Amino acid sequence: MRVLFFGRVADALGRERDVELPPAGCTIAELRRLISAEVLAVKGVRASLDKQIVGEEALVSPGAEVAFFSVFSGG
Repeated sequence: MRVLFFGRVADALGRERDVELPPAGCTIAELRRLISAEVLAVKGVRASLDKQIVGEEALVSPGAEVAFFSVFSGG
């Protein structure tokens, strides 16, 4: 599956990466470990699943859209 990255996470990892999921899927926390990048362990890096911000226990199924992003500031 393709995982998307935005903000500081994209600066470190590029805009996207293909990741092989287990056939039954995995949680966001497990996906972070599969990708194995220090930037994903930084406090404040959030995840979205099918364009909804989710927690670490959200189940990722093959074919889902997942993105990791740093907290944005704006005005």
